[in-house]
Amino acid sequence: MFPVWEYVNGFSKAYAMTGWRLGYAVGPKEIITEMSKVQQHSISQVTTFAMWGGVAALKGDQSCVENMRQEFDKRRKYVMGELNAMGYETAPAEGAFYAFVRVAGDDMEVASRWLDKGHVAATPGSAFYAPGWIRLSYAASMEKLKEAMARIKRVG
Repeated sequence: MFPVWEYVNGFSKAYAMTGWRLGYAVGPKEIITEMSKVQQHSISQVTTFAMWGGVAALKGDQSCVENMRQEFDKRRKYVMGELNAMGYETAPAEGAFYAFVRVAGDDMEVASRWLDKGHVAATPGSAFYAPGWIRLSYAASMEKLKEAMARIKRVG
């Protein structure tokens, strides 16, 4: 058996390259070979500009990654605090910029109400097999997050 160690990562969050669909894996050759067999039949290739963007991101100054992490942590704390103050139970997603919010009643109905009446887009937890929860992104400016929290508070 192979020693099991591998590293799988992407560029979307760390380098703000959302939508570029670029990632990488490092591990023993035997494991990567098997991963490639699955990947080559299920995922199309990454565009050239995204690959060059990834190279530039890895070769560039890495301080932006820590700066973004700190900013997202500040936004996370703000959103979680506001939601908790409104009486919602929250759970942060690990390694992403989403909060999961427990809602009373049907999560689809609550997400629709937030969208229709408050103009705040959120994803019902049912989409993630977590009924009764809503996924809310805090990957927006603090100004927009304050506005969203005020709207959620208004529409409940």
